[in-house]
Amino acid sequence: MSKDKAKKPNVDGSDFYIAIVASRYNNDLVEKLLDAARATLRKARVAENSIKVLRVPGAAEIPYVANMLALTDEYDCIIALGVIIKGDTNHDEVIAQTTARSLQEIGIDTEIPVINGILSTNTREQAAERAGGKINRGVEFAEAALEMAWHKVQLIAYLDHLAEEQENETADGEDEELRSGEYGFDDLGDDDEDDDDDEDSPYRGN
Repeated sequence: MSKDKAKKPNVDGSDFYIAIVASRYNNDLVEKLLDAARATLRKARVAENSIKVLRVPGAAEIPYVANMLALTDEYDCIIALGVIIKGDTNHDEVIAQTTARSLQEIGIDTEIPVINGILSTNTREQAAERAGGKINRGVEFAEAALEMAWHKVQLIAYLDHLAEEQENETADGEDEELRSGEYGFDDLGDDDEDDDDDEDSPYRGN
């Protein structure tokens, strides 16, 4: 069991809306993950009424509900919680792999980060160690959600700003073309103008 945990940033979640989709299968273990995740979110000042919890039958059903929640555009991050324990067949591997892939695709397609908090273990004992035993992964899943929610909010604001800049530049260029009767190439290669609008952005390259 890996304990190589990076130092987490101090994120204020008071403005965040977080959704949690939790499996009812292996419910006693999932409940421990859920309790730890909610406590961690509340500790980071996420309001109780800003945490939405939805239950589904099993881990395989999590991606559908997570996707529908992401499409509402009402949440800053979605946490998927479940426990998959190996049985006599490879069914557990199929569920673990397909859910992981689906959750990642949801985040990319909808621009809403999704935290894969579905444990996949060989034994129930291993799952219990990670859900309230030696360590509770629910804490880590919630911490990841807080950090990714922060990135989501910052990046979307930054992308909106870039789009507005581009729109303004396009409008200015069209105005210049109308005035000059040319195609706006007068300043081609002129890099003397300073653009300090985004100096504070953590996403603009140096």
